[in-house]
Amino acid sequence: MDSMIVLQNNLQATLNISVDAQPALNESYWGRVHESASGEQTNSLFWVSRSAGIPDTDSFRFSARTQIAGIDIELLVELDGTWDGSIIQIAVRAGDNTSEWSADRETSLTFVGNDGESYRLSGSYVSESARYDNVRFVVSQTILPQINHMVVLMLENRSFDNLLGWLYDGPDDEPEAYIPNDSPHSFNGLTANTYTNSDSRVNAGTPVLATRGTTNWPVNNRTVADSCVSDPDPGERFDRCRTQISNGMGGFLADYVTSVEAAGGPLESAKQIMQAYAPEQIPVITGLAKHFAVSDAWHASVPSQTWPNRAFVQAGASAGHVNNDGWPWNIPTIFDVLDTQRLEWRVYNNSVLPSLTKTMFFEKYGTNETNFGGIGDFQEACQTGNLPVFTFLEPSFGPYEPDESYHPPYDIKPGEAFLAKIYDMLRTSPARDKTLFIVLFDEHGGTYDHVSPPDAPQSLPTATDGSDFEFNQFGVRVPAIVISSYTSSKTVFRSNTEVPYDHTSVLATLRDWLGLDAAFRNQLPSLRITTAPTLEPVLTLSVPREWPQLDSIPSSSDLAVRLAAPADDVPLNDNQKAILMAVGAHVAKRPLSLSEKQDAEKQLQNHGDARTWLAALKPHLPVRKMKTNASGTAGDLAKITLAM
Repeated sequence: MDSMIVLQNNLQATLNISVDAQPALNESYWGRVHESASGEQTNSLFWVSRSAGIPDTDSFRFSARTQIAGIDIELLVELDGTWDGSIIQIAVRAGDNTSEWSADRETSLTFVGNDGESYRLSGSYVSESARYDNVRFVVSQTILPQINHMVVLMLENRSFDNLLGWLYDGPDDEPEAYIPNDSPHSFNGLTANTYTNSDSRVNAGTPVLATRGTTNWPVNNRTVADSCVSDPDPGERFDRCRTQISNGMGGFLADYVTSVEAAGGPLESAKQIMQAYAPEQIPVITGLAKHFAVSDAWHASVPSQTWPNRAFVQAGASAGHVNNDGWPWNIPTIFDVLDTQRLEWRVYNNSVLPSLTKTMFFEKYGTNETNFGGIGDFQEACQTGNLPVFTFLEPSFGPYEPDESYHPPYDIKPGEAFLAKIYDMLRTSPARDKTLFIVLFDEHGGTYDHVSPPDAPQSLPTATDGSDFEFNQFGVRVPAIVISSYTSSKTVFRSNTEVPYDHTSVLATLRDWLGLDAAFRNQLPSLRITTAPTLEPVLTLSVPREWPQLDSIPSSSDLAVRLAAPADDVPLNDNQKAILMAVGAHVAKRPLSLSEKQDAEKQLQNHGDARTWLAALKPHLPVRKMKTNASGTAGDLAKITLAM
């Protein structure tokens, strides 16, 4: 039985390879296959025997040598004899630097060539359903050589102005750095007495100003707390968004009147939509935005709902959908690319219910338990420093647990607490200085922003839902924060090209960081990814800095009040309905049919319906047991029966 040693050459140039063994080993135990590796191809270099015959404790080291950008490279395989065969360890070397030897997982290093470019060398084990794994070495040109892990946390339904419009709101409180430096040195947030919307049914038709800070609102026989604005949930579907951004971003108030009227509230309460949170109301997200780098020019990928925008961050396209319909979707994703490259990825969500990613792509990942876990698993990875190459994080969206996603009209404080805990897990991790942490919101969720979405550089195939949308316009601005040991504080960043940052910038950064040009061309050929700017310019520091400890995190006593279960008549949003349907699909062990989804859509209107739905499924519910770890964050380990 043999192990084949292959090289995946992601560079364009052919590499000449020489292989030898030290000490010399009889060629019945190994053999050369190819002496070169063509550009953008995978070539077998040599094989080694794993069968018995090499004496116990004898050790042989194989070196495949080449040169990249003037730097001497070695791909190293060590073969150690045992009484019944042999075992392998692998490492890579560039110049004088050698990676850690590994017997069971990936090993890698980055280096700078004499051409000034960065390169990445890695080695990993590949199972081919044989007794012994093969070994795959990969060489790529890269960006961000100081980074080994990327973590993306995507939250919900808030515009940039709604959360961060007042981040820098005075002459004594201004950013210290702008990227690029020749971009305007002024923060594009809100300004007092400047931006308005009007509607004849509200405020006697007088324009309503965008104001600093949210307030309590009396609505019929209850009060909307300032941390729950806007309530009711603003519209986010494609047609509602088109209304909102019409007339130079002048349609938000008129559109929100539609939501308030449908909910039976007083029309004057529609003025909520023009209120934006003050920094002191949301100290966690505003603290991170000031401690690190925030973009005031990052747009959602689509002027519409959650699912299309989440699909763009995971696939660079949305299967022709502009709304949360047609579930589930079956298109190539970044996770498929990473699988083909044997690169480790995980999706962690903070719920006993299925991940939203798994829900959206149920046919692809519905039964995948290897790559999906809970926040407790993420915390363990942080504590050990064994983070995967790419991590995608999801909060609880409800309805079983309190919503932590910032999604209106749910209380914003649980989202603040969740973000703080995730940040602290990474801040205290031994992998911190090798981690790029990106905090994003998928779309604006109908909340006000004053900047019109720009046109996209190319159209994509026309939407399949009859809207005739050609995906030729970005969505509304959303908060985007880049957190890294190499990112300076009080930094505001924008694109250094004519194309703005949007969610596909995450994929473009992954592509260039991991050197996966060829794989992306083959598996994710989206024109949006091709033209998207990367995050390389945002990491400006040459030596790592500290991550500050956050202050003003919501207290346990404060959260206890805010974590009460929603009343039965509180409406469910589309995400919650889909996740509940995914629970049904898990129980049925198949995707729901169209008629079943239509019936479920009729049944699932509010939180009372959700409780009834879950109670009916609980004897068979394949969900994970939540645990509370030392930080007070929920994680998950085992099966439970839901107590309703």
